[in-house]
Amino acid sequence: MATTIRQIASAAGVSVATASRALNGAPSVVDRTRERVLAAAALLDYTPSRLGRSLATGSTGNVGVILPDVTNPFYTSFLAELESVLGAHDRGILVGDSHESSEQERALIRRMSGQVDALVLASSRLPDADIVAAAARLPVVLANRLLDGDAGDRLELPERLAQITLDIEPAFAEAVRHLHALGHRSVAYLDGPPQSWSGRQKMRSLERACRELRMPLAVAATATPDFVGGRRALASIDLTHTTAIIAFNDEIALGLLSALRDAGVEVPARMSVIGCDDSLPEGLAWPSLTTVDSSARTLGALTAAAIVEPKPHHTATVPTRLVVRDSTAEASVLS
Repeated sequence: MATTIRQIASAAGVSVATASRALNGAPSVVDRTRERVLAAAALLDYTPSRLGRSLATGSTGNVGVILPDVTNPFYTSFLAELESVLGAHDRGILVGDSHESSEQERALIRRMSGQVDALVLASSRLPDADIVAAAARLPVVLANRLLDGDAGDRLELPERLAQITLDIEPAFAEAVRHLHALGHRSVAYLDGPPQSWSGRQKMRSLERACRELRMPLAVAATATPDFVGGRRALASIDLTHTTAIIAFNDEIALGLLSALRDAGVEVPARMSVIGCDDSLPEGLAWPSLTTVDSSARTLGALTAAAIVEPKPHHTATVPTRLVVRDSTAEASVLS
């Protein structure tokens, strides 16, 4: 049974009110009394109740984190770093999975808003106006998302809205140049969810890089941004004219590698494949996957910092880079 503050007060020989003030660091408590209360708390292994503290201070000590897919290893790394930094500052987290659904994301925001001091929306699928409305109620940190005015909307951004983005363009341009240097003269792209902000940035980056190198870009949709979606997307690729494929994320790329293997298409001898996020455990992809490192842990650390040390209208950017491994090689000659 948990130790109560009444037991602490009894052991220290003070009133419950004095014990409470001492544990909360009130300056009105003399040092000798405070030391006696803290010694009694340590002896009885007292852990303050977050619920009790929230009733007294109006602060829950918790942060709500909403992810589009909690099973995606990119978000696993992001969440691990976020939790580590927040935990070091005595903050807890409540995690929700929107399953790529904007309606579910709205429901999670409504459900969490009264239980947390701040919200983290990772790769949010919501329109800008919904995010601004949430930030009007409590601090919000957008991770891997920037408000850029849906349908030309001009919204006044709340001070308590922080935006942490990935600088994806340099690495995607590097990926295209890498393929071009290997002799590939066209690229196929397996796209992610249509409501994904980062997906739009990836598409624009690829279009710009391919245009500069005069490389045709063929775009294929994926039903889901995961392993199954990657396997199914192979049916949308013209294998007779394609020698290189870039995927929206590593999970899609992993499913694609599996489907190519089943189809008898050798990687990289016949097809080069590039993923995005550098999120897969070593040895999971065969051959090892050339990918864009999106620095999930850096994103998590910067997101946590925006909560621990909030600044008005805070923005930050995470750099990305191409990591070349074994899934890309010189282009094959198509008959």
